[in-house]
Amino acid sequence: MPESVQATPLADGSFDGVAATAQGPPLVFTSRTAHGANTGQAWDLATRAVLGPPVPDFPAERAEWTFGLPTGSPTVAWTHRDRVHVQDVRTGRELVLDGQPDLLALAVHGGRGAVVAVFGPANDAEVVVWDALTGERLAEFALWLGHRTAIDRTALHATPATGPLIALTGGASDAVVVDVERGEDVAAVPSTRAAPPPSPHGLVLVQPVESALHVRGLDGDRLAVLTAPAPCDRVATSGTGGTGRLLVAAGLEGDPCTVLAWDAALTGNGMPIAPSHCVKVPAPVNDLALTPDGTLLTATDEGLHATPLRP
Repeated sequence: MPESVQATPLADGSFDGVAATAQGPPLVFTSRTAHGANTGQAWDLATRAVLGPPVPDFPAERAEWTFGLPTGSPTVAWTHRDRVHVQDVRTGRELVLDGQPDLLALAVHGGRGAVVAVFGPANDAEVVVWDALTGERLAEFALWLGHRTAIDRTALHATPATGPLIALTGGASDAVVVDVERGEDVAAVPSTRAAPPPSPHGLVLVQPVESALHVRGLDGDRLAVLTAPAPCDRVATSGTGGTGRLLVAAGLEGDPCTVLAWDAALTGNGMPIAPSHCVKVPAPVNDLALTPDGTLLTATDEGLHATPLRP
């Protein structure tokens, strides 16, 4: 049986979305609604305190903003009124670019931190890559998305581990893995819901199926089966470097106040792995994320929770 855990409160308020850095110190970014306005806010989980001032006029829709650590400095990018804003969270330095993309991601292009914008009202999407510091246009290319447009998809990354790779996924469609340095898709794997974290088997993707999650390599090979009592929807992952373990968290369809977690050793034999934790959250979960130190972040209409899943 999984260990039953009560979610640990971090802050009161109504939170729409949450994202975490994939490496280094546990840094988090949230979107929050208060008094009819939406703001963005960075958090340092080591001190359990906010990091810098809030960002006004921040989007509530998760597809309209992204957060990560492309090349050593935490960066948040978001869209607002036909502009793309890129901010260094630590310094507050902000870059503004023209455009209203359907998807945003972060990547590493030629060793430089980059913002990736996907414009996709049609099946032929346009991808533009900018230097996150200077705004220099590093690349621009077309991308065929099959029978689904970018509007139906989500852009996933786990910078800096994912380097120039991002994954575009949505619904039952295959996830398209794109190399922004090469300007082309390099793999198509079954639909995934979480950013591809590093593992001893390289980058991996997590695919929700009926009453389970399949962990697959970018070559499509199944590395592990994470069992669940019901279908899962929202999924978050965190790699653990050279330990060979992968931390996965997922919400249960039909039970929005429960999050299951798996602390899985990826042996590569595809053996079933049962959940290690069952986290009870006092309100329905709007979004979730995992930090490198194994903390589960859950955003709800009643507050933000930060629950340690590892000692």
